Amino acid sequence: MRFTARFVGALLSASFLLLPLATVSPQQTGNADTALKQGKQLLKRGHADQALGLLENALQLYTAAKNRRGIASAQNELGDLYLRQGQTKVALDHYRLAYEALSAAAAQEQTEASTASSAARMAGSSNAGVAAETAASMSDTGFNANLILAKIGDTNARLGRAAEAFAAYNQMRVKKPESVASRTTRRLGGLGGMLGSISTGKVDVAMPTSTVIGVLEAKKEFDLYRDSIVYSTFEIGMGRINYFNNDFEGAKNHFQNAYDATGASLANVAKLGQTRRFRAAARTGLADVALRMGKTRDAGKLYEDAAKGAKEDKRLDLMWPAQRGMGRSYWLQAAEEKDKKAMQLREKAIENYQNAIATIETLREGSIRADEARTTFLATTKDVFDEAATALATMALLTAPAPGTRLDGKALEYASAAFKVTEQTRARSLLDMLAETDSQITEGVPPDLLKRKQENLEKQQEIAGLLTGIVVAPDQQKKKPADLEEDLDKLQTEFDDIENQIRTASPRYAALTAGKPLTLAEVQQSVLDDNTALLEYSLGTEQSFLWVITKSGTSLLKLPPRGALDKLATDFRAQLIPSKLQRRIVGIDVVEDPQRGLGIASSANPADAAPLIAASNALYQAAVQPAAGLIGDKRLLVVADGALNYVPFEALVTSAATADFASAPYLVKTNEIIYTPSASVIGAIRQQTAKSAGRAMLIVADPVFNSVDDRARGVATANATDTRGLGLASAVADVAGLAGGAATATPNTQNMVGLPLARLNGTRAEADQISKLAKSSGGQADVWLDLNANEENVETRDTTKYRVIHIATHGLLDAERPQFTGLVLSLIGNKNQDGFLRTDEVFNLKLGAPLVMLSACETGLGKEKRGEGVMGLTRAFIYAGAPTVGVSLWSVADKSTAELMTEFYKRLFASESPSASTSMRAAQLAMISGKKYSAPFYWAPFILVGDWK
Repeated sequence: MRFTARFVGALLSASFLLLPLATVSPQQTGNADTALKQGKQLLKRGHADQALGLLENALQLYTAAKNRRGIASAQNELGDLYLRQGQTKVALDHYRLAYEALSAAAAQEQTEASTASSAARMAGSSNAGVAAETAASMSDTGFNANLILAKIGDTNARLGRAAEAFAAYNQMRVKKPESVASRTTRRLGGLGGMLGSISTGKVDVAMPTSTVIGVLEAKKEFDLYRDSIVYSTFEIGMGRINYFNNDFEGAKNHFQNAYDATGASLANVAKLGQTRRFRAAARTGLADVALRMGKTRDAGKLYEDAAKGAKEDKRLDLMWPAQRGMGRSYWLQAAEEKDKKAMQLREKAIENYQNAIATIETLREGSIRADEARTTFLATTKDVFDEAATALATMALLTAPAPGTRLDGKALEYASAAFKVTEQTRARSLLDMLAETDSQITEGVPPDLLKRKQENLEKQQEIAGLLTGIVVAPDQQKKKPADLEEDLDKLQTEFDDIENQIRTASPRYAALTAGKPLTLAEVQQSVLDDNTALLEYSLGTEQSFLWVITKSGTSLLKLPPRGALDKLATDFRAQLIPSKLQRRIVGIDVVEDPQRGLGIASSANPADAAPLIAASNALYQAAVQPAAGLIGDKRLLVVADGALNYVPFEALVTSAATADFASAPYLVKTNEIIYTPSASVIGAIRQQTAKSAGRAMLIVADPVFNSVDDRARGVATANATDTRGLGLASAVADVAGLAGGAATATPNTQNMVGLPLARLNGTRAEADQISKLAKSSGGQADVWLDLNANEENVETRDTTKYRVIHIATHGLLDAERPQFTGLVLSLIGNKNQDGFLRTDEVFNLKLGAPLVMLSACETGLGKEKRGEGVMGLTRAFIYAGAPTVGVSLWSVADKSTAELMTEFYKRLFASESPSASTSMRAAQLAMISGKKYSAPFYWAPFILVGDWK
């Protein structure tokens, strides 16, 4: 699926910036064209590590050939690559270099045009063909320069750098697209006099009037379309900056300018895709401004007009922001009314929210054409789901007989609807993450359909570039924008057909990409049993909600807002892992280090009990205690949200009266606890193949992370400048809290291959102990250590026979950028992989149906704490076939972990029908009662996600 749901991406995605390559004779430029094309294709397919070498090679070849537009194209693609890898500073550097190359190209073209014109005048002749070619080239260069500046502006805006964003937009050279008679160029710096009015397609060199007219007529429709795109991009971009800076009058003026410039005066161009998109964005932007200014009724009318226009254009992708806006408008109007009138307005708000969700879901069932894979709207689809769920939950509480009581009647209807929206949100957030990084799910997809799908997308991307008016080859210049849009419509229809065939051929793929979430009633019937209660959290900016669902009833509770709960969770984690016991995962350990990750001796006192118990109880009181009377001693199936994903509920204490670790009233003492990304995931698990019944086990441990490791001696490694593993470098930087990269090189690591990650010596001993346990219970244990603990083995060797797969290595749970969550395997000796098994790659594993245990994870709690880090990774393993996944929420101490794992596997292997959650709880209780490791730091890091049966 190509629908990107967060809708906060760049105003100008890579598919829209298809810089033309000059046709020159040197063979190296032809090779550069090929390398660039292949690199772009690999990047679109999510293979950044493979794309990087090709793009850098293209850049070198273009530089040698002095092909400035080729240089700009390669720099732009490299910028996109690094932007997707989270290395924003590097991306912006490449974009700036692309802009500089275009500036140089513009100066060269200007000189060549003047020279050619002078020669023609001296010869007393007119060469219309040369003039037309020169005009087209200059127009292309100026247009792309504007797009690069817009990309720089938008990237800075999304990072909250308003001043930098404003500066970039202010360099754009734009003009309002209107009648030829009133065309004027707005100069805003940037290329300055070098570009003149190149960005508009107007040739201001001294050529015969007839020649100029011929050039303009030949390119009239494309030029007008490009004028519209550049002008609207500038106005919408500046409007967004003003809006987020609370300059509503300024935002209003910019949005109005964009709207005025996309009207009927553009003739055929007004009907084209991007023109309509900007028109709809301007309308909804004006409505958003009115709403923020308290003019709710004016806003409602503007949203209604925007929705009507989108409907007339038959454009669902332009309709949902207006429908969402109408929902917001009616909801705020309800606050100004009382009683019956207020309820009617709330009902109208909910109706519009539900219409917006239905529109989004309809879009997701198909595809968004390549030229529309971006947006300029202020809202995101996540806003729609969040606001809809909040409105419905609020209505449930307003109509409930009393807080915390079992719901029925109208209150239950509202709560059920809110629950469904929340489940939809969880299902979509993961797909959105994958879509943003162009990750593809290939496992279970027939190869021929996958190939057809990819070819279709590549054709769409090529045409998307042409729709901006950029000419790639002479024969493609003949088609008008309207004809190209028709081609895109046909490709979209074909894509939808291919996608439907894939879903028919692969039920698992269909369940992931287009599956309908379970209703509340279906969860009660097919997921829960009499001894299990579902706790599903939905954290909001102003208020949060907790669904407490058992097989026989449903309650809905109001909780503190996200900020308050996130702080309580973060405070609790700070006590679980005190700073004096924390150590960065980055850094070579040259001396023997018997500890894992944090380097903690088994006798260390991780914290005084009193402050930890106090922090634990504070979170319990806010997040769980309101439901205590409803859950009793039942098993708890927890669907967490925000920072709650990164704390073990098992270690919450119901009372702060005690100051002793062993006797503290932990929740695990009264309740078995298991987690899931959503309730619907459990239903999907139970439709998969039954769990593995054999006793075979696979253990992957103690990988080699760098060439400084003695185990890497004699192993052929890539050059030290090999830049594969960009995602890993970004992930390590995020999780370790490093500002400039994964690590600071020291003298003995300057030429090191890999990353300076601390070796996990203890995982080797753990692997030995666990394998002995498996064998003593009559099972088989295969152990992959050292260089064998590599990504290629995990991805290509047969792992379908194992009942348990235990992976003990650095796992990176990145909360800020969940696309960088994954497992670090051997970074040395790889031929085709980078050694970092990311979430999207886990989706494409083919497992049997094992229990997967991930030991020694590092967790980064960045600005975003939605939980896609931990839940995205576990969801990927579940899709690959694992019904239950164990993951550690912090890097754990070796000796205590070895004891916990021994206790866990001893119980798991002893049972003919083992329950991982029951075995884990029993192991944790044994650790607590043993007192030596009774502090939660030692026994609580592991949580189990998935099915408990």
